[in-house]
Amino acid sequence: MRARSVPLLMLLVLGCRPSTDANSTPEESRIDEPRDGREASKPTPERTPRPAGAIFRSELIRATQGGSPPYLMAQIGPEPYRPQGRFEGWVITRVWPGDPELCAPGCDLRTGDIILSVNGLKLETPEELSNLLERIDEIESIDLTGIRDGEFFERSHPVLPDPVLPE
Repeated sequence: MRARSVPLLMLLVLGCRPSTDANSTPEESRIDEPRDGREASKPTPERTPRPAGAIFRSELIRATQGGSPPYLMAQIGPEPYRPQGRFEGWVITRVWPGDPELCAPGCDLRTGDIILSVNGLKLETPEELSNLLERIDEIESIDLTGIRDGEFFERSHPVLPDPVLPE
């Protein structure tokens, strides 16, 4: 019997970073924006603005607990997406229930998203996910292909070093 497949693309997606909409600026896409609708404070040395669409390396490490496939799988609950009986990707069933602040606010990963590939890989097997996670310290970008609300999407998110805060 074949082991249950593990989606690697989830890892890429889990690097959750705030997304921007047409009305926001890179300065508004921040790691520390409040989720309750309050206005975020202006950037200060303690609050470094996030470049639009970027993921900080520490977030990627946190989202995968340092590259742990079982942790990632538990946090996103991927289910195989098999239209017409053929594997095509992974459906996200939850988004970090054990660490909801990881994807707050503006995470570009949602329950129901279908991830077709991550960095060009379908990640059909646990080995493919493990191989990707083994290189977590080397990943320079997360390139996703997927389906959201019936619409195909492609996104690329640079993985940046953590900002250095002035002392």
